[in-house]
Amino acid sequence: MKPRKAAIPLAQTLRQQLFWVGSVLTVGFLILIFSLGIYSADTLSDKLMWLEAESVVSQSPDQPLPRTPGMSAWRQWQNVPPDLQQIFDISNLQPGDSLEAEQRNAGGSYEYLYLLFIEDPRHGKLYLISRHPADQVESAFDEFLSETLLQAALFTLVIMLIIFLVIAWVLRRTLEPLSLLSEWAGQLKTHPREATDIEFPITELNQLARQLQEGVAHVQAVNEREQQFLKHASHELRTPLAVVQASLDTLQVQTANTLASRPVNRALKASNRMMQLSEALLWLARESNKTIPQISVNPYALCDQLISDHRYLLEGRNIQISQHILAPELIIEEPLLTVVLANLIRNACQHSGPGNISLQLNSQGVSVTNPAEADQHNPEPGFGLGLQLVERICQKLGWQFEFSLDRNIAVASVYWNRPAP
Repeated sequence: MKPRKAAIPLAQTLRQQLFWVGSVLTVGFLILIFSLGIYSADTLSDKLMWLEAESVVSQSPDQPLPRTPGMSAWRQWQNVPPDLQQIFDISNLQPGDSLEAEQRNAGGSYEYLYLLFIEDPRHGKLYLISRHPADQVESAFDEFLSETLLQAALFTLVIMLIIFLVIAWVLRRTLEPLSLLSEWAGQLKTHPREATDIEFPITELNQLARQLQEGVAHVQAVNEREQQFLKHASHELRTPLAVVQASLDTLQVQTANTLASRPVNRALKASNRMMQLSEALLWLARESNKTIPQISVNPYALCDQLISDHRYLLEGRNIQISQHILAPELIIEEPLLTVVLANLIRNACQHSGPGNISLQLNSQGVSVTNPAEADQHNPEPGFGLGLQLVERICQKLGWQFEFSLDRNIAVASVYWNRPAP
């Protein structure tokens, strides 16, 4: 099973996402700016050639064409010096096209040459050739990039920083109502009756808060009804149980040393268990933290008695029960311990497959192990009212309860002096 990642706050998640989005946008804008800068530098030479061409065609056709080392114009290609004709191939040259070339001059240094072919109504065809030393062109190109692109990059970074700060401020303002909702939800958990102030700046949060409040109120009402029912049912049972107990006590005296004494004793023990269960349910239903006094308990006698009471569940089944009692005495809440042990033993006897039921008890806790039934479809066999009652008692007493099923072996454990492993 793949381990889950640790949960992180929403604000941290948004900050991380904002950081990555801002970084990607900044890098993208910088790449775009540098690409545009390089493209602009490449087209700058064409623009300069057109400016020179405009200065030529603006003159009178009668004036001689310029013939300087840096700029020369020719009306016919045959008149261009042969060394320049060898550099440029004008076989596919159309009016408005330009060509670039690089060559080493007589002095041994490199120079760039640009050819522009235009067709003017007054001058006719013109071939304009411009040559510039390579070091001057590269110096101008580097200066253009260093100044223009640096300013554009700084401007982009400033703009992105401002956008980042604005978005971060908007996200922080957006998350503030969620923080208020989280605080209110915490108050709703601890003091549901006091968490009535639902006035958030966002309508959807108010709706969500009301739904949470209605859900908590519904759950609280259900719990209160269950507690009231549990109290009333337990109180209603106390009177008939007391009558049964008194009647059984009378029968026990009357049937002493007779054949009827054995079933009367069993009924009396069952009545005692019912009385203990009723007291435990009433104790669980109380909202007070009043504790039950701890007394000395003999675990040998208690376990022998409980196992004897539940042996009828094993009649006709190939199941044995073994005890491993390592504590001669326990100082504990005797009525609740009796209810817990009785439910663990009953659960194991009812839902055990063929084999051995092992009961292990020491000063730290008790564990009941039994083979699971082969036809059991529930992944936690026998986890019904009995074990739920055990779990409720453990929660209120601060004991640790565990139930596991591994390789068709069910283990129910209760620890009262240390955490469960």
